Amino acid sequence: MLPRQALMKNVIQITLLTSILISCSISDDEWKKLGSKLEAIKKEDQRYRSKMDSVGKVEGWQSKTVENLWEKQRILDSANLKQLDELIDKFGYPPKVKVGDLSYVPFQVLQHSDDSTMATYFDLIVGAGKNGDLPMREVAQFQDRVLVARKQPQDYGTQISIEFKQNPKTGAQYDSMYLWEVRDIKNVNTRRISVGLDSLEIQLRRYGIDPLKRYLIRGTPPQ
Repeated sequence: MLPRQALMKNVIQITLLTSILISCSISDDEWKKLGSKLEAIKKEDQRYRSKMDSVGKVEGWQSKTVENLWEKQRILDSANLKQLDELIDKFGYPPKVKVGDLSYVPFQVLQHSDDSTMATYFDLIVGAGKNGDLPMREVAQFQDRVLVARKQPQDYGTQISIEFKQNPKTGAQYDSMYLWEVRDIKNVNTRRISVGLDSLEIQLRRYGIDPLKRYLIRGTPPQ
C-alpha cells in the first residue's frame, strides 16, 4: 500500500491530467455558458446567508427568524448541489483560465454541503488548489471542515463551532461559539501563513472571540 503522501500525490496528478483532457475537448462557447451557470449558482448560494449572519448576531442563532432563513437556504443549497454535480461530471473542476474568478463557486457550494459530499469531493478540491484554480487558503478551510465532520482536530483552525444551550434556572436559550480543537496549536500560525491565512488570533477577533479564551457566549448562561 502506498504511503498517504504518495497516494495523495498520485490522486492530484490524475485529477490534473483529467482536467487538462476535459478542458481541451470543450468549446469556448460551452465555457461561456458554464460561466453564466456558475454566476447564477453563486447568487443563490448567498441569497439568505448574509441576512442570517446579521440577524444571528442580534437575535441569536436559535431565533425563529434565523430558523426560517435557514430553511429557505437549505432548499437552494440542495438545488445548487444537484446542478454542480452535473457540471462537474461534464467539465471537471472549472479552470480559472476559462471561467475567471467563478472557479471559486464550486468550493463555495461544496463547503456548505453535507459531510459525505465534502469527503467525496475532497481530492477534487485539493487538485484545484494545486492547479491554481482555487487559493490554497480555501483548500485548507475545506480540509478543516472534513476533519471537523469526522470529529477530529483541525489543522488550520478555520472552523468555529456553535453549541445551543438553555439556562436551567431561567429557561432562556443562548448559544456558545468556540474554536474547534486544533492539532499542534502552538504551530498553527506557521501552517496558516504557509497557505495565505492570517493569524488565528486575528480570525478569532473577527468573531468577537477572545483569543485567550477561544469561546464566546451570547445570551444568559447560568450564574
